[in-house]
Amino acid sequence: MKVDELIIDGFKSYATRTVISGWDGQFNAITGLNGSGKSNILDAICFVLGIASMATVRASNLQDLIYKRGQAGVTKASVTIVFDNSEVSKSPIGFENCSTISVTRQIILGGSSKYLINGHKAQQQTVLNLFQSVQLNINNPNFLIMQGKITKVLNMKPTEILSLIEEASGTRTFEERKDKAQKTMAKKEAKLTEIRSLLKEEIDPKLEKLRNEKRSFLEYQQTQTDLEKLSRIIAAHDYTKLSHSFTNYSNSLSEHESRMAALTSEIDKLGNEIKNLNDDLTHVRKQREAELNNEGKLKELESQEARLSTEITRLNTSKEIAHDNLKDEQNKKQKLENQIAEIQSNLENNSDTYNSVKNDFDNATEQLQKLKEEYTKKDELLSTLSTGVSATGDMSTGYSAQLKEFKTKLNTSQNFIKTSKLKIAHLESQISNDKKKLVQAKAENQNILSDMEAYRSDIAAMEQEVSSKLGFDPSVIAELKSQEKQFHNDAYKLNGELNHMKREIGNIDFQYSRPSANFNDSLVRGIVAQLFELPETSNDKALALQVCAGGRLYNVVVENSEVATQLLERGQLKRRVTIIPLDKIHASSIDPRTVDYAKKLAPNKVELAINLIEFQDELVKAMEYIFGTTFVCNDPNTAKTITFDPKIRSRSITLEGDVYDPEGNLSGGSRKNDSSIIIKVQRYNKVSKRLSEVNYKLNEIRQEIQRMESLIENTKGLQNELLLKKHELSLLERKLENNPSSVILKQNQANEAEISGLQEQIRQEESNCQNFEKEINVIEKDIREFNSDKGSKLKDLKKDVVALKKEVEKKQVVLDKLTDKYQAIEVEGEQQKSDLIQARASLQTTIDTIQELTAKISSMEQKGAELNDTLVIVRVQLEEEKANLLGLDEEINELMKIIKDKNESLSNSKLEMQKLNHELEKSSTITKNLKNRLDAIISENDWVTDANVVENLVQQHPNINLDEGRDQLEVLQEKFQSMKRKVNVNIMSMIDNVEKKEASLKQMVKTIEKDKSKIVNTIEKLNGYKRETLNSTYQKVSTDFGQIFADLLPGSFAKLVPSNMMDVTKGLEVKVKLGEVWKESLVELSGGQRSLIALSLIMALLQFKPAPMYILDEVDAALDLSHTQNIGHLIKTRFKGSQFIVVSLKEGMFTNANRLFRTRFQDGTSVVSAM
Repeated sequence: MKVDELIIDGFKSYATRTVISGWDGQFNAITGLNGSGKSNILDAICFVLGIASMATVRASNLQDLIYKRGQAGVTKASVTIVFDNSEVSKSPIGFENCSTISVTRQIILGGSSKYLINGHKAQQQTVLNLFQSVQLNINNPNFLIMQGKITKVLNMKPTEILSLIEEASGTRTFEERKDKAQKTMAKKEAKLTEIRSLLKEEIDPKLEKLRNEKRSFLEYQQTQTDLEKLSRIIAAHDYTKLSHSFTNYSNSLSEHESRMAALTSEIDKLGNEIKNLNDDLTHVRKQREAELNNEGKLKELESQEARLSTEITRLNTSKEIAHDNLKDEQNKKQKLENQIAEIQSNLENNSDTYNSVKNDFDNATEQLQKLKEEYTKKDELLSTLSTGVSATGDMSTGYSAQLKEFKTKLNTSQNFIKTSKLKIAHLESQISNDKKKLVQAKAENQNILSDMEAYRSDIAAMEQEVSSKLGFDPSVIAELKSQEKQFHNDAYKLNGELNHMKREIGNIDFQYSRPSANFNDSLVRGIVAQLFELPETSNDKALALQVCAGGRLYNVVVENSEVATQLLERGQLKRRVTIIPLDKIHASSIDPRTVDYAKKLAPNKVELAINLIEFQDELVKAMEYIFGTTFVCNDPNTAKTITFDPKIRSRSITLEGDVYDPEGNLSGGSRKNDSSIIIKVQRYNKVSKRLSEVNYKLNEIRQEIQRMESLIENTKGLQNELLLKKHELSLLERKLENNPSSVILKQNQANEAEISGLQEQIRQEESNCQNFEKEINVIEKDIREFNSDKGSKLKDLKKDVVALKKEVEKKQVVLDKLTDKYQAIEVEGEQQKSDLIQARASLQTTIDTIQELTAKISSMEQKGAELNDTLVIVRVQLEEEKANLLGLDEEINELMKIIKDKNESLSNSKLEMQKLNHELEKSSTITKNLKNRLDAIISENDWVTDANVVENLVQQHPNINLDEGRDQLEVLQEKFQSMKRKVNVNIMSMIDNVEKKEASLKQMVKTIEKDKSKIVNTIEKLNGYKRETLNSTYQKVSTDFGQIFADLLPGSFAKLVPSNMMDVTKGLEVKVKLGEVWKESLVELSGGQRSLIALSLIMALLQFKPAPMYILDEVDAALDLSHTQNIGHLIKTRFKGSQFIVVSLKEGMFTNANRLFRTRFQDGTSVVSAM
């Protein structure tokens, strides 16, 4: 299929319809001046062939292809190619009967495009398929050699040259198929991943859950069966047993009723006999009473004897208790006396030391202060005398200033003395005038003071009485309330501190609702971070432990999986948590031998993470799970050594938190140990523990206060009287304070005190005046000496300053030591004095108690002796009275014995009758209960009325333990009710659907894996086909390449060589030989030779797989006339089966052409003429 005619209308520079006919079937040339439209003819042909890249036809869009972009009135462009289709063997499929084929492409201004085949509208893909069927693939245009391609070939890399071979050999189809296969395999892999993810994340968990539910359902059915069976067995046994019991109790009831009638008759008979005997006894007693009335002291003496015996016994018991208490108090007194003696001894021993140290401290302080003042004074004087300015910047600190200062002080002291003497005289005069008022005021105050003393005595007595009734000092409550307030404040502060820490830590509280009423909260151990302690010596390991634990630091540890399930299902958790059940967790730890080996490898630089923390033994599984397989190392080098050692191969973490994994992964960065959450949690735990202790003590104090207040409530009346007394005392105190007499007395005391103070100040100021006068004399003397010899005076001052400075420093060191010693002795002395005061108070209380007990025992002994004497006398008198009544007593005793026997018989009969009544009531109740229970069993199990069924069940299970059976039945009922709420009755159908879906997905996985295997095999085969095709193609092209280059440049040779001799797919290189020399690189060739190389390679590629048509655009631009002539000759002789359309400006090319067309530019359009 070759071009026979070309019709261009409105395309680029061809404004009018231009028909170019008479094309040669082999070699056509187009020439003309630059810009006359030569290449536009080639662009028109490419346009019809369906070129997709606008850059190939030198345009940016389709509108650029219309003449002057439609601005000259031409609004459409159309190109038609008429192909000669006379060779049927080379005809496109479907066009074998057409001698010619016309293909038209038309574009309209605005961008729309359409195709026509033989005048009929056609789709673009149909046109492309037509051209591809005759090897004119516009998307792989090896038949199109446009301007610039020669230069591109010269600059190609080995892989790019290989791509030319691939285009020529058609292996790009292999690549496309391979890419398509790889995309298909990627889709298969994605689908496979999706299915596996679905199986893993949805189907498997769901199926596992459903299987668990299925097991629960089967267990539920079995439980229901066991429950019904056991219930029937127990009901049968209960019915049998209750029936027998009901029969026995009914018979027993009849027997008891018969016995009751006999006992009633016997009781009536005994009652009559006893009544007659009692009448006789009454008659005898009346006789005895008559005797007693006549002799009348017996009853009184017996009463007196009993009263005295009781009182003596009570007195002896109280005396023994008092003796025991006295002994305890004496022991306590001895211990307190020993303690006081020891404390006093220590105080006496320490007193001399304390006084000595205090004197030394005071003296040293005073000496140091004086030295500092003297040093400061002399240093300022020296500075002033030397520079005119003191060390402090003051200019008035010289001799004259000092002299002025001391004279001012002397004057001030003298004025104060004069003023004070005048004030003393005034105060003494006032005291003398108030003498009469003072006498009267003292008398008035004495009465008030006497009343106050009486009130104080009453208050002390009442307080003593309150203390004795309460058993403690009421003032203790005030102290306890003070402690309560202190502990309350401590708890408030600790709570605030905990809340602040919670905000820093976060997620530290695990809050949940109790899943059930009997849920055991101790089974929830808590957050991992709070279950271990980090010793302070290991605080530098905190960051490493935090990195080791990671997110598991906030996991919740529980006792077992059942607790975990209850929390997850009914715990109403506020946030998502991970739970570690101790009975299910599979923990592992590094072998101790490996740990020992690691420690030997890096002594004192490595430790297993779990060994750095402290925790309870029952938490070992959880801690091994988190910390058991990681080493903590001091530095990165140690971590590398431990991690990658063949005998260890375990994860290591440095103190900075860098992680070394045996798989080669490293992670880390800059961190600070202060930010470790573990240290914050440890602080939180300590504060929380302290808060618990404070709350416990606070509760104890409140309970004690409540107990004391309840005791105080019993003495409220007495306390009210005490408060009233105290109030009256306070009124007297206020009266004493505000009384005019008291004001006069206080004023007199104040005047006397002021006089005494002024006199003391006068003495002090007189002493100061003497010192000031001495200082003034010394300063005046220094001024005279300084004026006479300034240099030596300054030297003496400097020596004095240096000596004073050293002395001050020395004294300061001594004072610091004395201060520490003095403070220590003072604290120790104060503690001993406090202990002594407490011991003396306890001793005084003990002495008072001993005195009370001694007096009490003495009084008891005296009273006991008196009672014993009285008792002896009463007993003698009683014996005499009893002898007189002995005869009547014997008769009475005989009657009483008979009555007693009768009464015993009556009592036995009545007792038996009561027992029978009780038995009757019991039997009646039991019979009624048995009947009710039997009725209940029959109502619940109507089958028990069938004796055969009941008998068979009893015979089948004769030895059943009913108590164990009932316990088992109760367990089964609870289990059944619990399972009934949870069981899914539709589980069988649900699990069947999910299992079918699982089987379907697994079958799909097998199918996809099988397809993947086939695709892999296909890719391997395509790679093999490609390699074989490329080998044969590049060898054929290389041979033609060498021959064409030799024809174009006689005496030369070229070939293609693989970059990798073992694999041609790595790329191809061009090797050139000029004469006998092989060139190392194309850079060594001239521009023309390089162009011939590129043209030779292109021609060899064209010859490998000839197309029906080739389009060449100025491929000879870089060649001289002789080489152009050779190329033209080569095209004419070597490519006889293909049609060439060549654009050239050189005569050597178009003189070889069979048909020559010339273009020219005329009146703004291109015109074509045949030559």
